[in-house]
Order: sequence, then C-alpha cells, then structure tokens
Amino acid sequence: MQPAPDSLLYGATDDPAVVVSHRSSVRLAFVAALQHLSPLQRAVLVLRDVLGWQAREVAEMLGTSTAAVNSALQRARTQLAETRPAPEALDEPTEPEVRDVLDRYMSAFEHADVDALAELLRTDVELEMPPIPTWFIGRDTVREFLTRVVLHTPDQWRLAYTRANGAPAFALYMRAPDGSSGSFQAHGLDVLSLIGGRIARIVAFNDPTLVAKFGLPETITEPPTLSRPHAATT
Repeated sequence: MQPAPDSLLYGATDDPAVVVSHRSSVRLAFVAALQHLSPLQRAVLVLRDVLGWQAREVAEMLGTSTAAVNSALQRARTQLAETRPAPEALDEPTEPEVRDVLDRYMSAFEHADVDALAELLRTDVELEMPPIPTWFIGRDTVREFLTRVVLHTPDQWRLAYTRANGAPAFALYMRAPDGSSGSFQAHGLDVLSLIGGRIARIVAFNDPTLVAKFGLPETITEPPTLSRPHAATT
C-alpha cells in the first residue's frame, strides 16, 4: 500500500456528496487493509472496491487469474466486514478543527517542537512506516521515537499540505545534506487520520519519489512557497 492522490481516487467529480462517500470508503478500506489483510487481499480490495477496476484488469496487473482475484476479494470483504471500525469512530472533524490541527502539526514539525506535536495526538495514537514492519503505539512511545529519530533538530523540515488515500497528508522535505541553508529535498509523505479533533494515526511513507506523484516539487528553497492547510477543502 502506498499513498494515492485524492484526484486519482475521486476522478474529476466535484460533487461534495460523492467525494465524502468516496473518502469514507477509502478510509475504511485503507485502515482494514493495513491491519488485517494479506498483501494480495489488500491490493485486490483497493483496486476493485476503491478504484473500481475490473477483475480482469486486476488479474493482469497482479499477474494472477481472475478466479484468484475474485476469491481474494471475497475473503478481503469478509475480513473487512468482521473487523471494520465503527463508522462513528472515523467521522471527520469540522473544517475549522481540521485546519487548526494541521496548522499546528506543520508548525510543531518544522520547529521540532515535540511537546506541541504531542498535544495533537490521541493517547492511543499509532505510527507506522510501511513497508518497515515496525509500529509505535501510544502517545508516549510515539513522542519518544519522534524526539530521538525525527525531530531532534529545529528547522530541518518543511511540510507541504496535500491529501492522500482520502485523508489529510503532508509532503515532507528535509534540509539538504550538503549544509545548504536554503535547500530542502523531498523525503516522503505523512498521511494522517483524525478522530475527535486529534491525530489517531500517522502513516509515514519515507520514499522521496512519492512527492512528485502528488504534483509537488522534488526540491524547495527558502522562502518556501508551500500549500497551507487552510487552503484545503472537504
């Protein structure tokens, strides 16, 4: 599983009802896929039920048979029905709440202010970095990891707002290793899930090549001209 731009997931529609419906299905499928499905099942589920591909197309892409795709989809749907989170647990906060959380997340990340960032996290927050099979669960655990590995030095990161997998996301840029004070290079994407106005999950894709797929530059310089969260729409 990798992050996909919302424009790919929703197509060209600007119907708010369609977008909201797609976001809900994308998020439910994505959460279940990450936690409970095999690699084949999660690929088939997303390609068939989220992106709407035909079984034959999925079989060709995955190098398998149509029968195998249909079987995997049936098993994935059964698993999804048994383990999907309650819909009310995934309700989106209001737009002002989203803007506030994302603004504060961006500021805390860029200033390496772990205390401020921790205030935005739920106590049961989860952090993962696919395909690395390591998870961090709980605010204190996530905070310790960010302090030790990611946010130990202020002014090392710049963030640009985007959306991925039907959720808020940030493209991450890291200061150039040559010591240049005004150059930041693409590092990857963080996809966030919010519950009750706090961050419940951070999925960090540490792959610099993903940034360009979202129509964002691979390198930025000071002063950064990045998209800000308040420009987002729901």
